[in-house]
Amino acid sequence: MDNKINILFLDIDGVLNSVSYDRIRTPDQGNIDETRLPLIKQIILETSARIILSSSWRKHWERAPSLCDDIGRELNHLFARYGLSIYDKTPCLPSEDRAEEIRAWLADHPEVKAYAILDDISFGWGDLQEHLVKTNPRIGRGVEEKHVRRAVYLLQ
Repeated sequence: MDNKINILFLDIDGVLNSVSYDRIRTPDQGNIDETRLPLIKQIILETSARIILSSSWRKHWERAPSLCDDIGRELNHLFARYGLSIYDKTPCLPSEDRAEEIRAWLADHPEVKAYAILDDISFGWGDLQEHLVKTNPRIGRGVEEKHVRRAVYLLQ
């Protein structure tokens, strides 16, 4: 039996929101553009990937829901509305280098078969660059259909 898993490292700001969303959202809407979540769901459905939070938002989230703060609980609730769940998060290293944090998570999880990194940061990825699916929240809406296709390709 194959115990290998697919992983989607997920950033929030610039992926699940954008400049255009910030311009149109109402005061009662949160920082996440919910129209982006079905696109994440599409990646998960097509690849059976597990979501690993690599965003700075991970500081609000814990595997045990009771340990999440208000933002972490809202994140769980919002994801659940779309049939999504967060599996884990990258470690918070003193360097605050996202690529280094992803490398550390991967080093602790040899069961990973394939992975994609969905993020709007374009620099500093080094050997992880080929796994990056880069969004542009200034021009686009964060994650878009073309990013879904690229992530699915990387995970298959």
